[in-house]
Amino acid sequence: MSTLCYNIKKVKNRKNRTIEEHNMRQKIFSTFEVAKMLELSPGTVANWVDAGKLKAFNTLGGHRRIKAEDLGEFLRENKIPAPKELSERMATSMKVLIVEDDEKFLKLMERFFKTFRKKWDIFSAPDGFQAGSLVGSEKPDVVILDIMLPDINGFKVCEIIKASNKKTLVIAITGYDSEDIKNKILAAGADAYYVKPFKFQDIVDRIESWAGQND
Repeated sequence: MSTLCYNIKKVKNRKNRTIEEHNMRQKIFSTFEVAKMLELSPGTVANWVDAGKLKAFNTLGGHRRIKAEDLGEFLRENKIPAPKELSERMATSMKVLIVEDDEKFLKLMERFFKTFRKKWDIFSAPDGFQAGSLVGSEKPDVVILDIMLPDINGFKVCEIIKASNKKTLVIAITGYDSEDIKNKILAAGADAYYVKPFKFQDIVDRIESWAGQND
C-alpha cells in the first residue's frame, strides 16, 4: 500500500470515529438503528420520515439521521412504547454548553466534566456567535458562560439564551470580578455567578442541585 493510500485510509478511519463519537454524544440514530430498536423494517421508518411524521435530517453524505428527542416525541404522540435503549439514553443525558474563549481553561473544564460526569453531553463554544448557534440547534439544559467574550459580550448572550428558553440554567463565570459586573449579568438572567479561579466541583454541585429541583 502506498503512503498516500495509507494516509487517506487513516484520515477516513479517524473521520468515521469522530462521527460515531459525535452521534453518541448527540444521541442521533440512523433509520436502521430506529428500525432495529422498534423491531420494524427500515422501510417503515423511512416512510414515516418521507410523510413528515418523524423528524429527520440528512448528513453531508446524504444519510438520514434522527435525534433521540424527536424519536421520543414521535413515539409519545403515536402511543408507541419507547424501547429500553432509547429510554436509557434520554433519561441519563444532561446537555451542558461551555462558552469560554480561554482554550486552556476550557479544556480543563471539559476534561473534568467528561471524567466525573460521563453521562453528561458536553459542548463548547469559543465565542458568543457560536454559542448562540449551539443554543438554537442543541437546546442545552445548562450554559456555563464566560462574561468577557471576544465578540458578543456575555451579557447579551445571556439575554439571548433566556429569550430562547427561560428554564435554561445559566452559570456566569468571569476573571474580572466587580459588583457592577455581577449585578449586570444577574439582571440579564444569569442564575449563578462564579469568579475564577473556582472549584469545578462547585459548578457540578450547582447543576445537580438545580436538576434535582426540576425533576
